[in-house]
Amino acid sequence: MPAGCGAPCGGAEAAIVAWRAELAKGFPEPFIATEAAGHSLASALCPRHVRDNAAMSAADFLLSPAVQAILKLAFSEPARAFAADDFARQAKLALPEVEATLAHLASSGVLVQADTADDQPPAWCANTAFVFYAELRRIALKSFAAAEPLRAMLRSKFKGQVERAFLLGEDPATQMLSLLIVHGEDAPDKAVLDQALKKLIKSRAIHQHVHALVMPATRFDALKAGDNLLAQLAVDTCIDISPSPQRKPATKAAATQPVGLLEKARRRLAGLTRA
Repeated sequence: MPAGCGAPCGGAEAAIVAWRAELAKGFPEPFIATEAAGHSLASALCPRHVRDNAAMSAADFLLSPAVQAILKLAFSEPARAFAADDFARQAKLALPEVEATLAHLASSGVLVQADTADDQPPAWCANTAFVFYAELRRIALKSFAAAEPLRAMLRSKFKGQVERAFLLGEDPATQMLSLLIVHGEDAPDKAVLDQALKKLIKSRAIHQHVHALVMPATRFDALKAGDNLLAQLAVDTCIDISPSPQRKPATKAAATQPVGLLEKARRRLAGLTRA
């Protein structure tokens, strides 16, 4: 593991002090700091030119698309260091934008520069000692790094089959994601599901491999207290990525004819007779 990756970098207090000191200077373009007295992590991480044209993601209000792409890769292998060229190629970003984003993520403490050989280019990896590392990682998994791409895939490939879906967590050693899929009468085809998951990685929509557990709704509803799977569903790290229910098309109400007084009397009399 490259020196510095995932190791404490001066501790949480030092990270906060360095972050606040950098924010106090004000960020040059393309990064901007808030004009208010209190600066936020969001303002430090969101380039103005990217934020204005951000892709739709639940994390767009907090992190720019460039930051999301870089964190998605860095968080997929926290112990691995990536050079700027690696980030640019895998995240499909322009190198100058990557270099600017890396510089400010490093100065904020989100990433740490790894020790590399003299003949190797500078490289960065996730700073697991950063005070907000756990929160940022969870935000990434709940949105752009896992939940959103997986939910979109389930909606498009298995519409009407998948009733519930959950990200149960990730293996701390391999970063493999554990996915639970609950289906109705028709189960998703295993070959189609495997191919869809591979396509997500090939297209770089996600950078972590996924192990999928598929079960029918009848078995899911029958889970009882003490079941290991039920315990996994109850922990905070479990993320519900169930596809949104499909709305039924609106139907016009059948036209009704006005009922006269005589007809009302007949219906009431018929009801009394049956009683």
